[in-house]
Amino acid sequence: MDIKNFRDIWKPGKFPGLRNYLHERPKRALFTGMAGGSDASLIAELYSARPGPVVVFVPNSRRGDVLAQECATFVGEENVTIFPSRDAIPYNMKSPFGPIAEARLQVLSKILDGGKHIVVAPAVTLLQRLVPPRELFNRIVRIEPGCEISHETLANWLTELGFKRETAVQDLGTFAIRGDIFDIYPFLTDGPVRLEYWGDTVDSIRLFDIYNQRSRTTLDSVKIFPMREFLPSDEDISLALYAIREFTESRGIDPSGATHLEHSWKSLGDIEGIEWFRHWFELPEASLLSYLPQESTIMWDDVITPRQRLNEARENYVRHLERVPDIFKPLVSEPDKILDPVDETAEKMGSHTCIYLDTGHVEGEHAVYATAFGPQPLFPKNLEPLFEDLKQRDEEGYEITMLCANIGYAERFIDLTAEECPFITVAVGYLENGFVDRTNKRVLYAENQIFRRSTRPVRRRKIKAGTPLTSFDSLSPGDYVVHVDHGIAQFRGMERVKTGAVQRDCMVLQYQGSSKVYVPVEDLNKVQKYIGKDAAPPALSKLGTASWERLKDRTRRSLKEMAEELIALYAKRQYLEGIRFSPDAVWQKEFEDAFIYEETPDQNEAIKEVKKDMESTKPMDRLICGDVGFGKTEVAMRAALKAAIDGYQVAVLAPTTILAAQHYATFSERMADFPVTIETLSRFRTAAEQRKIAKKLTEGSVDIVIGTHRILSKDIQFKNLGLLIVDEEQRFGVRHKEKLKQYRYKVDVLSMTATPIPRTLHLSLLGARDLSIINTPPRNRLPVETHVLEYHDEVLKSAIENELDRGGQVYVVHNRIGKLELLRDRIELMVPRARVIIAHGQMDEKELELIMREFVAGRFDVLLSTVIIENGLDIPNVNTIIINRADIMGLSQLYQLRGRVGRSSEQAYAYLLTPPFNRLDETALRRLRALEQYTDLGSGFQIAMRDLEIRGAGNILGTRQHGFIAAVGFEMYCRLLREAVDEIKGNVPAAEHADVKVDIAVEAFIPPEYIPDGSVKVTAYQELATVNTVEELNEFEKSLADRFGPLPEQMIMLVQLVAIRLSAAQLGVARISVGADRTVHLSFEGSTEKVGEKVKEFIAGAPLSFEVISGPPVLLKATLSSESLSDMVFEIRHILEKTCGISAAVGAGIEAI
Repeated sequence: MDIKNFRDIWKPGKFPGLRNYLHERPKRALFTGMAGGSDASLIAELYSARPGPVVVFVPNSRRGDVLAQECATFVGEENVTIFPSRDAIPYNMKSPFGPIAEARLQVLSKILDGGKHIVVAPAVTLLQRLVPPRELFNRIVRIEPGCEISHETLANWLTELGFKRETAVQDLGTFAIRGDIFDIYPFLTDGPVRLEYWGDTVDSIRLFDIYNQRSRTTLDSVKIFPMREFLPSDEDISLALYAIREFTESRGIDPSGATHLEHSWKSLGDIEGIEWFRHWFELPEASLLSYLPQESTIMWDDVITPRQRLNEARENYVRHLERVPDIFKPLVSEPDKILDPVDETAEKMGSHTCIYLDTGHVEGEHAVYATAFGPQPLFPKNLEPLFEDLKQRDEEGYEITMLCANIGYAERFIDLTAEECPFITVAVGYLENGFVDRTNKRVLYAENQIFRRSTRPVRRRKIKAGTPLTSFDSLSPGDYVVHVDHGIAQFRGMERVKTGAVQRDCMVLQYQGSSKVYVPVEDLNKVQKYIGKDAAPPALSKLGTASWERLKDRTRRSLKEMAEELIALYAKRQYLEGIRFSPDAVWQKEFEDAFIYEETPDQNEAIKEVKKDMESTKPMDRLICGDVGFGKTEVAMRAALKAAIDGYQVAVLAPTTILAAQHYATFSERMADFPVTIETLSRFRTAAEQRKIAKKLTEGSVDIVIGTHRILSKDIQFKNLGLLIVDEEQRFGVRHKEKLKQYRYKVDVLSMTATPIPRTLHLSLLGARDLSIINTPPRNRLPVETHVLEYHDEVLKSAIENELDRGGQVYVVHNRIGKLELLRDRIELMVPRARVIIAHGQMDEKELELIMREFVAGRFDVLLSTVIIENGLDIPNVNTIIINRADIMGLSQLYQLRGRVGRSSEQAYAYLLTPPFNRLDETALRRLRALEQYTDLGSGFQIAMRDLEIRGAGNILGTRQHGFIAAVGFEMYCRLLREAVDEIKGNVPAAEHADVKVDIAVEAFIPPEYIPDGSVKVTAYQELATVNTVEELNEFEKSLADRFGPLPEQMIMLVQLVAIRLSAAQLGVARISVGADRTVHLSFEGSTEKVGEKVKEFIAGAPLSFEVISGPPVLLKATLSSESLSDMVFEIRHILEKTCGISAAVGAGIEAI
């Protein structure tokens, strides 16, 4: 059966009430008799029949999300937008979260542009004041190729729109200028935008990649929106601060609040939360209603009247006002100063066409239209009553449609019902509840009526598809580095050094004492940033001693032992006969199609690799590495079902009973529609239950067992074990690891770890361990709304109460065990209804697991703990985390802690609490602000990932290796590991960067005016120094031109010298120099026989006549035709590259003969 999207088969019906309404066109109308998802159906009918936008107001955000998705089922997602409330939590003293601000601007812009669409908004947005339509329109900067706008003018405009100037664009709301290149990262684009100028004219507009900074797509135009709705100027801020100061002095009010605002707004330029003081700014304001064109239709989808609902919303602001810190209470804008009056708003609604859906009471004169909708019953996993209902509807002549969330669920439903009810239509779409349309003889069923599963597609802002994580290794003066030959040093900066008649850039490295090494740019491939396990600075190496070589030797020996063990195990598995699983069956396809999210590229690759391993005859031993929520469990479940379908048993091993219980719940829910028997085995099962499960495993009546190391006990015997899945293997003890090692020779083993593994280590381990890296974040992952705040009791109290108000739970992290009880007492005093429980690492393991079980079960509201939850659980009901003294924690640790929340469709919040900002180091505050940025994948995230990768390296390679990583630095460690693996396997090491000396007196460096930023310049030099092929060099050249504009003369010469070096290395040339008489000298070094062959080949292939003038070393000489040195450089490159091509052909010809 061809399964279609419901929107493609839906046709507007003929409702008597709707037809009458469209004919009569009353100003106010009430439609009665709504049922299930009929609201969305009626909204879609009106959208199709009316000329302008349809704006639907709902009681709250959750109802808005559901209704928007239901409407999209009828008219398509591109025609439905959500206008979120600006203030998710009133008086939280923060500005609107980035995605909220972006979504609101998108809707307002769409309304200003005109056209038809459906807007769904919570009722409170009617009260929230906005920038007037004309002012917003004027703030939007529209740019297209050919328009004239100078760098200075555009930079000033962007600054006024809330953008910040940086040396390179890494985060939303930033811009950078480099020569004729102007980079901007605005809202509502698929990534940052690059403008290339010709004078003051925009020549081209391109999207570029935030990670490699390369252009990717050309745009016809771009619209740049302000980064916030409320945008006071510097003058506005000065006037407001003057008024606040005058107010506090005249009333005798504590001046600390005013002082704090002055310090933040003026001294730091930080206007976070300024919206809550808006009445001090005399700026024009408007309402959402003032944006709506006359032909708009307003719909009120609520059982209570607008006046009642809006009064409730206003009272919510009044309640939250009490939670404002005391120093700000006299200064913040009270609800009446930031919200429109309720009565006035209700009256304004009357100036538009207004339709009420089942509202209990409608004020004023209005028409009433009855609908003929009816509700649908529930059939909770009971197909017999469903079949009876379907058959009855069919006999009554109804057109029957079943809506499923995705194709996989649709196919599964067809399999279940095709024989009994072949007359139904199954389509992809979403309704929370089905309904009967008696007028048009149509009935819609929602899968939620039958399976009661949460499969509503989550509507989120369009986030770009995730990009694989890369290392973030830019160097700044003061950073520690590792030189391959000399050891650990401190980078002091780049210095222009004159050598002979020319100037070259050199990297200055400081060693122990006053010793320095000047590294020319062509040798920067020998220098890497030092990355160790901890933040503590490493000891500098001492020049002139053998200590660095001895340390490298010790590391090599240790690595060789480890690599030999890994490779021996790997080699043994190559010759063992394992289970060869069948290719994917029909059930496997149905299971995978039922996955409600879009697989990421890395996830798809991991799935392919796992299936390939399982379908081969060798026993699989694969490790899947990826961050929390990146989709490892889905890969494991697909492997488990594949094994179960083939009749093999699967064991899933978790380090704790809580994780085992979580996996059990996930597997059970995901496989509910398939004939797979799943059991869980841990110490929380009674002895009798454990014996019963053990018996079933022996008999083969359990397909998948999920548990702790209890599965490894002697009394657990499997009838037909085919696959072992191990979660976080590094957290098991030595004895259990030995038992796991035995399994690796018998069955397929799939391991998972949540700690990311760097690609450099992955490459180093190729051939020693099968790794699948899932480094691509999920598409459309809803960011955790993160706030960096000074600690106040009111902040802690408000954050907890806000989460409890919506029925959720809270993590409170405080990393001082001795003060946990004191903090618990404080929380219980401030929030008496909160049930608080403490957890920390010094507790007995059984006690800790029991506490976690109690919390997971919802018997406590607040888990107050140390950072032990860092590697914790996925608890969907916990959507607020409060981290006290965030300033003393590492960025990577904070990142992982934040990852504990945001695992459901609810908006999650992270509060990073610190002492007063004026007591914090500016760098520490900047690093915390990095986590507060719009996207998870900004520069701060990259740094955090690097920290995590080091931890991950130790987890994979064993804790014994941590010391060596710290001693020699991570990059050097990976280099030595790669050498060890190559040596054991007998591989010829990959050719290192060409070490050819080129002595040509041309200016070859990166001019400061071309790349002004020092760390960006060093990174460019490092990239150039690691280029190993002409193709890579060409790509580097294109990248520079794309990012910084046309290459200047000195940069062109630098690129040419690298090209000469590459070709020379390929030909066996060790040194090249140019004399004053236009002669070029080529020196060959090595054994006489080997050099002789190279020289013969070279002379035979060279397009220029060379003569041998000495040896050894053999020296060739030729006269160039060019006059200037720069032309000679091009001529030498041409000669060498042409010789490379001819030499290769000559060599191939000799072999053929």
